Amino acid sequence: MGTRLPLVLRQLRRPPQPPGPPRRLRVPCRASSGGGGGGGGGREGLLGQRRPQDGQARSSCSPGGRTPAARDSIVREVIQNSKEVLSLLQEKNPAFKPVLSIIQAGDDNLMQEINQNLAEEAGLNITHICLPPDSSEAEIIDEILKINEDTRVHGLALQISENLFSNKVLNALKPEKDVDGVTDINLGKLVRGDAHECFVSPVAKAVIELLEKSGVNLDGKKILVVGAHGSLEAALQCLFQRKGSMTMSIQWKTRQLQSKTESRSVTRLECRRVI
Repeated sequence: MGTRLPLVLRQLRRPPQPPGPPRRLRVPCRASSGGGGGGGGGREGLLGQRRPQDGQARSSCSPGGRTPAARDSIVREVIQNSKEVLSLLQEKNPAFKPVLSIIQAGDDNLMQEINQNLAEEAGLNITHICLPPDSSEAEIIDEILKINEDTRVHGLALQISENLFSNKVLNALKPEKDVDGVTDINLGKLVRGDAHECFVSPVAKAVIELLEKSGVNLDGKKILVVGAHGSLEAALQCLFQRKGSMTMSIQWKTRQLQSKTESRSVTRLECRRVI
């Protein structure tokens, strides 16, 4: 991949679809002209946070005592920084148009309007591949391999059910297009301390950045990560530890959850699925 764009927000959504069986859309960005494949109308790709099925992370405390308006201001600052990075890249290469593809297997219309606004504001080009909810592992991999070979696509994210997040599926992604940092190569580089040489979970990076911008000093903090697993859990632990924090992970159904979260010395970070 030539120019790497630090995409801040990752998950994409599609508009409501008309009644009937799910549509299977083949990568529209490979077509000669823009636009999605018929049927639902409207744009097929909408931008949102994260990460495919990583979930949404939030702190149980109010970081730095900030008001909702102040926290919104922080988010706006992050978006503005992303726009400035894109502007600088396009000054050097006016023809550069960042393209992010999302493979979705299933129906999900949450946060649709928010995602659409973010996509338009950030100036990103989105390609949304909508597959039926019962798509097989082989079908998911087939779409991944097509996008891997498309030189016009700079990044790829997966929005699929947890049972499809197998090693075979995740490692089918080209590491240089793995914007969610879920491949073994990207995770391995992160664990070894080479975060600048790989893609890191944008959800994990956003958690750290928002906490620090809210005035939270992470050095010496005890962080309890609740509900995260897989690549998100690994990324959060690595990033928090590099900030001098002690991290513990626990799942929602664990018996000791309440006793661990009652301690005033522990900052609880909750990770909930949003797709």
